Amino acid sequence: MPDADDAVSDPPRWSARELVAPTAFFLGALLLAAAFAMGPMIGTGLKKLPLSIDRTWVGDGADDAVVLDRCSLDAPAARVLPATVQQRQRTVAVRPADSDVVTLQTGTALGVRSYTVDGRSVDAEQVCHEPTLAATIDRVTLDRRTAAPTGRSEIQYDDKRAAVAVPDRRGRTYVLPYGFRTPGEYFDVPTRQTVPLHEVGRTQIDGREVIRLRATIADTDLGALGTDPRGVIVRPASWFGRFPGVAPDRPLTATLHHRAIHDLYVDTATGTLVDQRVEIDEEYRFTADETARDPALADFVLPNLRATVTGDRRSRSDGAAAAQARAFPVRLTTRILPLALGAAGVVIVIGGAVVLTRSARRPR
Repeated sequence: MPDADDAVSDPPRWSARELVAPTAFFLGALLLAAAFAMGPMIGTGLKKLPLSIDRTWVGDGADDAVVLDRCSLDAPAARVLPATVQQRQRTVAVRPADSDVVTLQTGTALGVRSYTVDGRSVDAEQVCHEPTLAATIDRVTLDRRTAAPTGRSEIQYDDKRAAVAVPDRRGRTYVLPYGFRTPGEYFDVPTRQTVPLHEVGRTQIDGREVIRLRATIADTDLGALGTDPRGVIVRPASWFGRFPGVAPDRPLTATLHHRAIHDLYVDTATGTLVDQRVEIDEEYRFTADETARDPALADFVLPNLRATVTGDRRSRSDGAAAAQARAFPVRLTTRILPLALGAAGVVIVIGGAVVLTRSARRPR
């Protein structure tokens, strides 16, 4: 009589060789899926504006700058001197910020480092205790994908006055979107106007290919805007000079006119602002009421600032490094890792197929 245990068959036993093919197919498919999904799922998110932006840019002025001595505003006559200027700008990411938007706060200050008096260079503070020529604090909330303003923006031109809201702000100032195709528009902080950006060339800075974009700011009366504390000055006619038929003690009103050319050197891959070059031309002119009353005042101009500033060596290096730091994670997750994972997945799948084919040919 057969044993009861013989009635129950033993479960099938798989050898290690027979498990190789299914495991290879599973692992290969997993790697291929990761290769296809990594770019859209991870790489796309890395193309957004980062929440950790903290950049400092320092622009040194050329030797031919001309500046109105601010301390001469209280002197008997205006004094315009050759000077060396420097512009400093720091941009940091602040709140509100989330997965969709980031707020950039940028402080910009333009000041005098030294004056040329009687043919010799003199430290700015030895000439005037007020070396700062202009300073602004700009806050703007940007869409992290397009780098376009979302409507939340304000600019402070004077620490004694409240910030000015700019709800209809358009154009970009400090960064362009990742992989941008067209230059778009530029928003100018001093004049609060939007102008087109035009490509004027391409070059390389510290190994990064950059596009040179230019924004031209036409002559703008800052006094008419009513926000810049330098916008309007009222002084006796003798302070400005001598004019036929105008009494020396007659008060005259002049407003500050501003025009500029901004060249932005933008990394073509990431939209990072690597360097800048700014030409500034500011001068005081008498108001229309004054010139209508006395035509002798019509052609008078008093230079306030004429200077060109370009980023120093460290600023350019830091800009190129920031572009590289932003480009590498995207390249890693959209090209390098997908290619590596895809190649590994294909090799593993092929290996599994080879093992399965050989196992099928081998007699059991």
